[in-house]
Amino acid sequence: MPKDQFYVAHKQADWHLLKQWADEGLIRLVYLDESGFERISPLAYSYSLRGQQQHIPKPQRRGRRINVLGVWEPEVRFDYGLVVGRFTTQRYLPLMQWQADKAHQHLQATGQITVVIQDGASFHRSHETQKHWAA
Repeated sequence: MPKDQFYVAHKQADWHLLKQWADEGLIRLVYLDESGFERISPLAYSYSLRGQQQHIPKPQRRGRRINVLGVWEPEVRFDYGLVVGRFTTQRYLPLMQWQADKAHQHLQATGQITVVIQDGASFHRSHETQKHWAA
């Protein structure tokens, strides 16, 4: 989905307003994102002869990537879920239900709603995800 300047400007304004509300203690603002890692780390060092270009051969992949879906509340907490392979809707929904349960407990204790900021990954927007939260 192409994002024009109008769209980006309005999303930034939304974020600034949410951040202000969080700073004032009206809401709890958390951020969610995914990152992946190879299971084998690259060489820690390398060398090359003077005048020759450095070359680091990449070993054969020995397994699937490890992906982390992290939920971060600045200066307060970091929760995460790990999977071998990629995140899908079926893996995303249980993690988000766990976060929803935590948000409900937080609401009961403090009266603050929790707002989760996430990107537009396909499993965030899938039909199954929309159906789950509409129920």
